[in-house]
Amino acid sequence: MAEITKVGILFVHLALIFYTLFIIYEGKTKQASNKVLLFITLAVLSDITATACMMIGTTRTYFTFHGILGYIGLSLMIIDYILLIKHRVKSGNNTMISDSLFKYSKIAYYWWIAAFVTGVIVSIFRH
Repeated sequence: MAEITKVGILFVHLALIFYTLFIIYEGKTKQASNKVLLFITLAVLSDITATACMMIGTTRTYFTFHGILGYIGLSLMIIDYILLIKHRVKSGNNTMISDSLFKYSKIAYYWWIAAFVTGVIVSIFRH
């Protein structure tokens, strides 16, 4: 396994931790607080880094089942981040987020988890 791929694996695990903390705190507070935005920011940056490292390190095509799930998951995460920033700018950090925004966050998170799990499965069967 290429070293760059190992770096990608480290960053995808960091993304998992930060994204999970984001979902927990967003669900607990229902606000776009500083902590909530910090966790999703770190999750997005970690996942972008992980995706780039894995793309650089792959010897196969970028368009595998896992790859497509991952690109969609990253896109959903970035959209969630943008929606939270827009909410924060418009309403302030102490204003409650809507149930529909939180529902979107959960859907994006579960999609991302599905991509993560398929990556684990692919890795197990590849090595």
